[in-house]
Amino acid sequence: MRDVLKVIFFFVCLPGVAFGQYPDAVQVLIDDGLKIEARFNAPGGLEGYVGRRNGHPVSLYLMPDGEHVVIGKMVDGFGQDLSAEHIRAWLPKMDLTAAWAKLEHATWIAEGPEDAKRIVYVFTDPNCGYCIVFREKARAFLKRGIQLRHIVVGVIQPSSLAKAASVIASEDPVAQLDFHDSQFPRDWLETPDRIPESLRIKIENNNRLMEALAVSATPSVLYRDERGEVRKIVGLPDDSALSQAVFQSPE
Repeated sequence: MRDVLKVIFFFVCLPGVAFGQYPDAVQVLIDDGLKIEARFNAPGGLEGYVGRRNGHPVSLYLMPDGEHVVIGKMVDGFGQDLSAEHIRAWLPKMDLTAAWAKLEHATWIAEGPEDAKRIVYVFTDPNCGYCIVFREKARAFLKRGIQLRHIVVGVIQPSSLAKAASVIASEDPVAQLDFHDSQFPRDWLETPDRIPESLRIKIENNNRLMEALAVSATPSVLYRDERGEVRKIVGLPDDSALSQAVFQSPE
């Protein structure tokens, strides 16, 4: 069956406004913050590109006229997601070598022993139901010499930022996180009117770190594998990933 091009998102129709190694319609997106990682021949005679914007993968396709770009998802007549395959094939994996130091310098709260031999980081939003599930699953592992560090963010609801600020400002931040967990989802929209600027900055810095590491959901965990390399799981890990990778007991 002949491939059928279906495009989801929007067209960008741009005049010649920039000169460089890319066509103008692509270059203007680069000027706006898109980082192109690869160029390739796409189905239908299109020129394909993959890259990242704010850490998130992006696929785009230059039309044959060289003046219009389609951003989004390409599928064929069988419903196969070609854009996902293009990203897997052409987009280099994000280098997380420097991520660990950034995580260490973020604003976080710790659960588990202070002298833990293994550290796991997780991005947590107080309005995240899956974060509550993750914490419940994690408790059994924290008695094995593992410390879980919550990088508290405010991204899900307008009230998330204020709740995150209340957690890091608390004398007992773990207890404050417990409180928000116990109130979810009843207090989903409740939020104080004022947040001290110093606390707002800390949470917004955590939000930016989450974005820079291409973390698009909470909870998302970062940990070191048996070779010491930093690994990332976006979203709630399954039970096998938790026991065999994320919370693998230290030697």
